[in-house]
Amino acid sequence: MTSHFDPRQTLRRQLRQARRNLPVTEQLDAASALVSNYIELLERLTIPPTKRVALYLSNDGEISPHLLCELFWQQNIETYLPVVQGKKLIFARYSVETTWQENIFGIKEPITAEYLAGNELDIVLLPLVGFDSKGGRLGMGGGFYDRTFEDKRADQTPLLIGLAHDCQEVKKLPIEGWDVPLQGILSPQQIIIV
Repeated sequence: MTSHFDPRQTLRRQLRQARRNLPVTEQLDAASALVSNYIELLERLTIPPTKRVALYLSNDGEISPHLLCELFWQQNIETYLPVVQGKKLIFARYSVETTWQENIFGIKEPITAEYLAGNELDIVLLPLVGFDSKGGRLGMGGGFYDRTFEDKRADQTPLLIGLAHDCQEVKKLPIEGWDVPLQGILSPQQIIIV
């Protein structure tokens, strides 16, 4: 008989509450710190020029990549947002002219004819619920990113970079076999390269 106690679910609740409790000013400062850490991460990884980046619209206290998006637009880098398609994600082009619809979770998604598969992107910035210093990640539990990138090898594009607040770090995450590994994690105070 299985137990109703799931340590990953308990941890998700605690970490989601911690990020929701952050004051607005700290949220804004965190978004700003991501920009310089992102630039440093790219320098350290020495990757080819980036043409297509996916990010997300923050909700539930997630660290916001909105300033990174502005940087990408200034550099003429195409930006994409995740769109739920069945149990996986596809990525829709995002611009200032984007029109919106809500998905089954109440999250805004672009309405567009320009969709890409995950393997057509250079970098995917994804939200984390939790992370550890070894690059372990804990998502919301739906498995959308895991299923989307389940066949991706670490040396293939896109680079998967998790974004989180520092209060979401834990000593060691319980990792499952289906958890897709990241190549890096950015928080306001840390750059973790895996």
